[in-house]
Amino acid sequence: MAATTAAHRTANGAATAMPQETLNGHEVRSQRSTRALTRAAGELIAENGYQAMTLAMVGERAGYSRSLATARFGSKAKLLEALVDEIAVRWSLEKIEPEAEALPGIQGLHTLLTGIQDSYRKTPHSLLVLYALLFEALGPVPELRERFVTFHRRMRAGIAATIRRGILDGSIRSDVDADEQATAIVAQLRGVAYLWKLDPETTDPARTLSLFLDQCMSHLAVNPRKGRFREVGR
Repeated sequence: MAATTAAHRTANGAATAMPQETLNGHEVRSQRSTRALTRAAGELIAENGYQAMTLAMVGERAGYSRSLATARFGSKAKLLEALVDEIAVRWSLEKIEPEAEALPGIQGLHTLLTGIQDSYRKTPHSLLVLYALLFEALGPVPELRERFVTFHRRMRAGIAATIRRGILDGSIRSDVDADEQATAIVAQLRGVAYLWKLDPETTDPARTLSLFLDQCMSHLAVNPRKGRFREVGR
């Protein structure tokens, strides 16, 4: 591959950044403007929804010409695809807490859930965009629905695999159903976020998730002890 190639394609055709040292000045600026455009698209979707967003508005919000988003992506659908790819990668379990796989199952699960909890404090903007897209996935954009169905299936599968690992290593109760628990955990995470987005003045997501985390650990752990998971899992 030539050193000046700015991106390579993933299996689904999405562009991913190459190492910075392989890029020339034009390619660096192109990647910077692409990130600005997708961020602007996320902001506009979070504010007014996908249907109200236009490519001209995206270019203007990003600080570029009104025609740049059209020139870069060609259509709203392609821009949405790039934004969803970026969000899905950012919020994959592997991205949030890669060290969880090296821990015993119960500690790995605690690490994963604590990483999600921390995201409310560290990247609230990104979370707002994620949930705006999740709600849009219930609307008339079938491609978006399919992507988030896949996203959630992978998330549930990752959590279930961690629970199964805990059952095998003896840190999680052997009588729990890993798939059912994973579905319940993801549902709880989405419910907290819904309340936070609907009524942020009376919803403290980090505090609510902390309570849920304690309850989850107490329910699943073979030998739950107060404070044990925060000391070991983080």
